[in-house]
Amino acid sequence: MRVFFLEVLPASGGTKKQELPLVSPNLWTMAGRETPLTQKLTLAGIQVNRKLLVSFAESFKRCDVTILTVPLRPGQSSEIREIIACVLPLNEAAVGWLTRSSWFLPRRTVIYGIGGFKQLTQFVDLGINALLENSSDLSVQVAVAATQPLLSRGIGECARVPIAIPVRIEAEGRVSAGITKNVGYGGMAVKLFRNVAVPQEITLTFVLPRAGLFSLSASPRWYSGRLVGLRFQQSVHEKTFRQWVHEYSLLGCGGQQPGVS
Repeated sequence: MRVFFLEVLPASGGTKKQELPLVSPNLWTMAGRETPLTQKLTLAGIQVNRKLLVSFAESFKRCDVTILTVPLRPGQSSEIREIIACVLPLNEAAVGWLTRSSWFLPRRTVIYGIGGFKQLTQFVDLGINALLENSSDLSVQVAVAATQPLLSRGIGECARVPIAIPVRIEAEGRVSAGITKNVGYGGMAVKLFRNVAVPQEITLTFVLPRAGLFSLSASPRWYSGRLVGLRFQQSVHEKTFRQWVHEYSLLGCGGQQPGVS
């Protein structure tokens, strides 16, 4: 577990600082690199209100992780902080702001996107790590739960990348759809739009961010409500998927570079 510190910045007048150490004697290893666990997690908000950022801070705190939240405004410089995560609505203006920001690093910056299936499809290549249907506390809690293990422990060699992408599911002449919770080189977890059983042999069609369009055979392995775990059948794309996971191995770690796979 990493150690984070919370720095509370009041809206005006002075700075109140509170440090809450989460003690651990260990070192965290990622892609062959060992780094001290004492780090700050800074979450930026683009076109969102302070209430939403407070909700993120409270949700992370329930997971024993403290964060610094930074509401960004047009023309405001954020050069003094290493921002490794952001939350934004999925619209042209907000996404354009994000991609032009000097601190934004594809496959390194954790992205929380607010929107629906249509907006997710429009910005699928951005690599949205968790999709919030709205700004409610429940949506925030679900998004934090999907990404907190990554921010605490990192992505191991066999772990899956938390990412939200639309998936088309075809089986027995029927077509359904869902949104991924995570993807690895051996399979994915998908939240279905309807609570239905998935046949043992299905075809998945989806766009993997910065990797292109894929069509793979898969089979279900477990269910949890509308969430289903799918395992890919053997495919010529396995090497591509392993490389894709490796490229995400430092997600949430700022400007470091991944080790050689």
